[in-house]
Amino acid sequence: MTPVFFLSRRWLSLTVILLASLASPIHAERFQAGLNAVEREHYATAFRAWKGLADDGASEAQNNIGYLYERGYGVKQSYTRAIEWYKKAAEQNSPEALHNLGMLAFQGYGMRQDYLAAKRYFTAAADLEMGDSHYMLGLIYYEGHGLKKNTSKARRHFLEAATLGDPKGQFMTAFMFQGGEGHPAEKAEPLKAFIWGMVSKINGYPDADSILEFSKMQLSSSVQEKATELARRCFDSGYTTCPT
Repeated sequence: MTPVFFLSRRWLSLTVILLASLASPIHAERFQAGLNAVEREHYATAFRAWKGLADDGASEAQNNIGYLYERGYGVKQSYTRAIEWYKKAAEQNSPEALHNLGMLAFQGYGMRQDYLAAKRYFTAAADLEMGDSHYMLGLIYYEGHGLKKNTSKARRHFLEAATLGDPKGQFMTAFMFQGGEGHPAEKAEPLKAFIWGMVSKINGYPDADSILEFSKMQLSSSVQEKATELARRCFDSGYTTCPT
C-alpha cells in the first residue's frame, strides 16, 4: 500500500480566526466580511475588505491578501506580491503565513526551490501548532527532501499533525502504525492504525478506506467494533484520548 500525499501548489492556508482577536469590532466585521466574500467566490470584495486591515498591520489580513495574490483571486496573480504580504505577516509570527512561505519554498514557486528554507518555515509554523506544517515536516523526513530520511522523526511530526486535527497527518499516522515505520522495533500496530484511519475517515480523508481495509485483515470483527468506538472517542475528545 502506497501513501497518497497532497502537494498541490494551490494547497495554502487562509487565516480563519476568532474575531475577538482583532483590534476592534469594526476590524472584526471587515475581516468577517472578507471571509464571507471568499465563500461566495467574490474575491475582489474580499480583497477590498482585507486590504485596509493589512495596511494597518493586521497579520491575519496580510496573510489573506498574500493568499489572494498567490492564487490570483480578485487581483492579478503575483508570487512577488504574495511573498511580500506573507513575509509581513510572518514577521508577526502568523503560522499560516510561515506555512505558506514554506510551501512556496518547497515547490519553488516565486522563489528558488529550497527544501532547507522550507523546513525552517515549517518548523517555525509547527512551533505555533500549525498542523499542516507538522505534516509537511513529516513528509520532508519521510521522503528525504534535502536531508537524510528519518522515519522516526517523520512519524513524530505526522502524529503531531494528527493530534492537531489534520486529516492528512491522521492518515499518515495510520499508515506508519500499520507498517511499523518509525517504531524502534519496526513493530506493526494494526489496532492503532485502524483507529487513526477511522479518524481520518470521519474527517473526510479520501483514501482512509485503503488503510482500514488493510487493518481489517489483521483484526477480528469484535476488535474492529471496539476500535471504531475508540476512534469516535478520539475524535470527540479533540484528539486527547488517541493512541500514540
